[in-house]
Amino acid sequence: MAILVLLFSGCSWGEYSISKQEYQSKVQVLGVLPILIDRAGALDYPQKEALYDLLTRSVLGKHELLVERLRKKKGYFDVRVLPGDTDLIALSLLSGEESRHEDGRPRGYLFNLESVTELTRQNVVDALLVVVFSGAQIEETRRSRTLLETLKTRYNDILATAVVIDREGQVLWRLTDLDSYRVLMLQYPDFDEAYYNRADFVQVKNISWFGIEKALEARLGGREQIGLPETYDKLFDRIVSGISPGLFD
Repeated sequence: MAILVLLFSGCSWGEYSISKQEYQSKVQVLGVLPILIDRAGALDYPQKEALYDLLTRSVLGKHELLVERLRKKKGYFDVRVLPGDTDLIALSLLSGEESRHEDGRPRGYLFNLESVTELTRQNVVDALLVVVFSGAQIEETRRSRTLLETLKTRYNDILATAVVIDREGQVLWRLTDLDSYRVLMLQYPDFDEAYYNRADFVQVKNISWFGIEKALEARLGGREQIGLPETYDKLFDRIVSGISPGLFD
């Protein structure tokens, strides 16, 4: 029996603030908002506004594919695509940010209760799934391609967080902090340059604009015209595994 439970339950991401049974009872109809871009996130990048514009174009319509995946799991009476402009929703819904983890990872957001109430009422849903992309300066150790060299410092990234909030603004489930997902790596340590120049230090360099665009478009297995880009595919898998109540939960 234990083996069967493992096979059916799989890997689950995120953290519930209530029991899964309470969650299933409370959230029968889930509304999925367009992916939001937090333009005020901690980011030290030379083309920051252009990057946020690129992300805004990239996320367009992606939440519809997330809804399809959630519907296939049959964990809700209904999962609804909510319309709206990404930037306008972010301005009205996000009222602030929780203090970040000491390594720079986002812990989530504070939400405007009036906006939450209006969105849930207008769309007749029990709760909202809110996914936010934000800039972050993460302290971590990165390795060279040979895995022999390391450099611990702060690197600029784009991270995704996700929460489910009910009509009263209570966070029922969160994918934040150490569970936050790296959407884009913006910098890398140039170990090769340090090696060939016999330098005593390793420079941290920005990934080129071309490289960032390719990373956002890259498909799994190199299938350029098929399926969802890899970074969205992996993020959506985490969200779906976290909030799709199943028989063995």
